[in-house]
Amino acid sequence: MMMDKTTALSTMVEQIPNGATIMVSGFGSSGTPFTLIDELLNQGQSQLTLIKNDANETSIGIDKLIAKGRVKKLIATHIGLNPLAMELAESNQLAVELVPQGILAERIRAAGIGVKGFLSTIGLGTDYEQLREKITIGDETVLFEPAIFADVALIHAEKADTFGNAQFNTAGVNFAPLMAMAAKLTLLECKSLVGIGQIAPPQVHMSGVVVNHVAKINHLSQDYEPIKR
Repeated sequence: MMMDKTTALSTMVEQIPNGATIMVSGFGSSGTPFTLIDELLNQGQSQLTLIKNDANETSIGIDKLIAKGRVKKLIATHIGLNPLAMELAESNQLAVELVPQGILAERIRAAGIGVKGFLSTIGLGTDYEQLREKITIGDETVLFEPAIFADVALIHAEKADTFGNAQFNTAGVNFAPLMAMAAKLTLLECKSLVGIGQIAPPQVHMSGVVVNHVAKINHLSQDYEPIKR
């Protein structure tokens, strides 16, 4: 019989220690686990390293953690929609590592499949190459991109079953399956929680094998709504 992984959301987040390295799913608002982030904010863990595609926008998502001084380092592809993150980075109050989007995805995937990194030519001839080890193969110079491992992954899904098999809403899948593979502990929040077997196998976007705990969101905050411009 398959394991029931349903857990109270607060109990899930209590497993995250101070100083943890945390991967956070989401591309902008889409796929961001706002409820897990809010619980992390409420519990007070600090000195966190966050890995996310972006820094969210003002007053939502990981911006709340940044604003409270809980984040010591952010690894992301861009932070241009978050004025506070840019200000803190420029004043050296927040360490920020900006990574090309495809490189970030591949570094996370590398961790998930258990390799230490990969070779790439992206960034050669730019300032970016100063941040990476150069390796010569034959007559070609390449950069070594280290895998990114995490203590925890926080994931949002549209629907999940009690084993953690997950279904995402369109682009909401983004980095989620890769992050779940690369983390020691994967915590999944979902809008709809169903029994095992109620999601048809072809509709499972992420296997519950890589999920440790799952919780249904009891109240959807406004953060989940599309951002109005």
